[in-house]
Amino acid sequence: MSMTKRKERPLVAITLGDPAGIGPEITLKVLAREETYGFCIPVIVGASWVLKENMPVAGVSMDIRVIQKPKEALGEPGTIDLLETGTLSPGSFQKGEVSAATGAFSGQCLERAVSLALSEQVYSVLMPPVNKQSMNQGGYHFAGWSEIVKHMTGAREVIQVLMGEKCNLSRVTTHVALREVPDLITREKVRKVILLLDRSLKAIGFQRPRIAVSALNPHGGEGGLFGREEIDAIIPAIEDARKEGVEALGPFPGDTVFLGMKDGHYDIVLSMYHDHGGAAIKLMEFGHLVNFLAGVPIRIFTVSHGTAFDIAGKGTADEGNLERSLRFAAGKGIFIQ
Repeated sequence: MSMTKRKERPLVAITLGDPAGIGPEITLKVLAREETYGFCIPVIVGASWVLKENMPVAGVSMDIRVIQKPKEALGEPGTIDLLETGTLSPGSFQKGEVSAATGAFSGQCLERAVSLALSEQVYSVLMPPVNKQSMNQGGYHFAGWSEIVKHMTGAREVIQVLMGEKCNLSRVTTHVALREVPDLITREKVRKVILLLDRSLKAIGFQRPRIAVSALNPHGGEGGLFGREEIDAIIPAIEDARKEGVEALGPFPGDTVFLGMKDGHYDIVLSMYHDHGGAAIKLMEFGHLVNFLAGVPIRIFTVSHGTAFDIAGKGTADEGNLERSLRFAAGKGIFIQ
């Protein structure tokens, strides 16, 4: 896939996330940093009035330049290049509350940004936090952002990869009820995820990723005493992947696998379900994580935190995670071009 660049600064399409949350505030704070324009040309996909309304909250003052196409963006400090998008109108929602209006707007902006990436008008897409309830009420009936982007891009298999400073994570299952997880842990499913994860990590710079596969059951199932998923699915899947040249290791007990990751023995942990992996890595890397979606035909990233409705509009939101995510989206993180 060829990528659009301008003087070594890639064009990055940035949505505003959910306007009822902290998305516009942290976006403005990142755009106000002069150094941002040294490594990318931000192209905001959203509504100018949302930005203007949030400037006092963010404590910034910037000009807005409405453009028609990403290639018109200049990437100059102090000026926001904006593609007017969405049907959101002033007074249609309340800060800090779930809203069908903001959910629809979030989806509209994401759709346009994804379309720009698919047509190679931008190098990558970055999405500030959105609210799942709002997006569902707004007509986007998906369990999470990975499912939405999978649908928008027509991808067959996708996985989320959380990249921290020392610890990285991916998961076999994500947004499903816990009672459904054991039925989804099949030999073929685990094998496919291991292979996709290996390809994705190699594509972003890892020469031979060391993938630590977690067990599902306590103590790795104790030889079938606490469940057979390790025997019937996880171990055979690891063996299958190793036959294909992948350095898949384990399965390791879920309560200790992250110790090896922390000590640098592995490049990434593959967890079996959402909260097992999420709880551990957020404890160790909260505020540092970049959420990268692998398996789609575009480069797309988001932050690892939510819309923070409780502090929306107060001006106290920290933009650090969005800034780090933007560097990754611009190819300035660990990703090797």
